[in-house]
Amino acid sequence: MKNIVKIFSLMTTALLLSAIAILAAEQCSVSFGEYEKLVQSNVKNQCLVVAKNCATEANTVQQRVNELRVEIAKGSDVYTPDELMTLKKQLQWIESDSGNQFI
Repeated sequence: MKNIVKIFSLMTTALLLSAIAILAAEQCSVSFGEYEKLVQSNVKNQCLVVAKNCATEANTVQQRVNELRVEIAKGSDVYTPDELMTLKKQLQWIESDSGNQFI
């Protein structure tokens, strides 16, 4: 009889914990897709910050300029002042080197 009570109490506890998780997910106002976009908008682009070309990213000059502008627009919420300065210097270098012909 004691074993049945133990099993019943464990099953009830497991059921309640599952129900709490499901109810909490229903109350969340942000979907998983939206959450991923929010997280990505606050993530540093390390390839741009350390001024190197990552092997996984084959960007044109225009794409790199656009990425730099997007990252600079994130501002101090994501980047330190030194990192922002690095990004701005990269953008200035590209713009001065290209003569702004296509940028």
